[in-house]
Amino acid sequence: MKLKHWFSAGALVLGSFATLASCHADSGHHGKRLHQASKNEDAQPIIWVGDFNNFDDAVALMLIAKDPRYTLELAVVEDSFNTVAHGANTVYNILEWLGNNNTKVIRGAYFATEEVAYGANGNVTGSPVIDDKAIANRPDYQLPNSSDFGTGTWNLERRNAMGINLYGQYVPGPWRDNGSTLYGTDHLIPRAKQNHYRYQGNNGVSFNFELAEDIILETLDNLEQRPVVFNTGKLTTLARVLGKASEEQLAKIDRVIMMGGGFENYQPFTADHEAACFGDKSRNLGGNIFSHPSFGCDSDFSTHQEFNILLDPLSAQWTFDALSKNNIETYLVPTNSTDMAKVQGSTIEALAERRATPEACYTSQLLSSIREFEGGDFQGNGDFAMDAVIRLWDIIAALVLLEPETLEMDLVPGYIAVDQLNAGLADSMTPYDPITFDPTVGKTTFAESGEGLEVNVVMGINHNAARTAMIERLRDRFNAARKGARCRSKGHY
Repeated sequence: MKLKHWFSAGALVLGSFATLASCHADSGHHGKRLHQASKNEDAQPIIWVGDFNNFDDAVALMLIAKDPRYTLELAVVEDSFNTVAHGANTVYNILEWLGNNNTKVIRGAYFATEEVAYGANGNVTGSPVIDDKAIANRPDYQLPNSSDFGTGTWNLERRNAMGINLYGQYVPGPWRDNGSTLYGTDHLIPRAKQNHYRYQGNNGVSFNFELAEDIILETLDNLEQRPVVFNTGKLTTLARVLGKASEEQLAKIDRVIMMGGGFENYQPFTADHEAACFGDKSRNLGGNIFSHPSFGCDSDFSTHQEFNILLDPLSAQWTFDALSKNNIETYLVPTNSTDMAKVQGSTIEALAERRATPEACYTSQLLSSIREFEGGDFQGNGDFAMDAVIRLWDIIAALVLLEPETLEMDLVPGYIAVDQLNAGLADSMTPYDPITFDPTVGKTTFAESGEGLEVNVVMGINHNAARTAMIERLRDRFNAARKGARCRSKGHY
């Protein structure tokens, strides 16, 4: 019923991009004018909270940037396995490339109370935190990790909610390195030229203190239309927004769409279904931390845990509870929907077919680079490694926003419970031991009851339709980029 109401409200009725293109197509020479995407007069604003640190974030951003029904009002970059500056620059470059020139970009909230002394989004009044350069006489593009327990000095670009750098533990080094360059393809995206499309924080020093949640709440106050809140990273910032917002501010949120979590005993994580892990496939129970074959899956270590929820399980639980209690319409996209949404070899070829847009050509090369990084075909399955372990994670969440009717979503309403740290561990000197910690921390399950509105869990989708929608939207010439990567000749994928 909720989904039917969503459609009837007209917020998500997708017209033909081809028709729109014929109505709004530019004519004549573009010259040096800054490319400006065509947006509907009543385009709905989006507040997007994510880490923007991998290929799925980048492609999801392209899909939403092209859609005339939505405008990205605010992008909030959470820390993750690469720096906030890297994520911010990815946002700047893609948005300006696709003619989205007015988005404000900030870094996400800090979790620990002592971190407010160091600040965010500007230049702090106290002593700066300065890290030595990783390589002498060369600028740091990715700040080195600091973990001085004695002085409490941290590199704030890499510290997470639990107190140490989990990202290095749970993301293999080659993945981290390749994520920071979009698998060696980020140079194919033109660099943003606008002065305000520059992130100034990656200096090894702290900024003027301004809470991310305050900036978000101020944005809510200033918006005439009710925005969509779109969350594709950890839930630290969103939890703080919901905790501080007034009733009037909460009422301004139209709906929330999140990517995160995974649920055991639902497809594909059932005993009779081949899930996404090498080895004993039935033992990957909804998580994605150790689903890369380099870890092996003969152990059930960490297979319950999804990355976004694991990085701040306390904020995740607080967020789910607050959304329900405040009757905010919410859609959660877990690994149950994304784990079988795999990229296939034909996806790369289809993106690069004749008359492809620059963003389609770029995405084809991006996916091809991931294929090369993953080592080609796995034995026995006929598709390359990417099809076995790389998912369309945030891309599926974007399509839930853009065209849910195409996805044929299987919605399961309920209340969400998140396993927390053992008592006392959170207050210890090293609050999160990556070797001995409880492997169910961050596990998501359905609670039997709750207060307020149920969360709509997107437990299944039509994966073929999702792939097709992604390809067609990237290839559509409406709001396409005017320059950029060209498609490689056939046979070089």
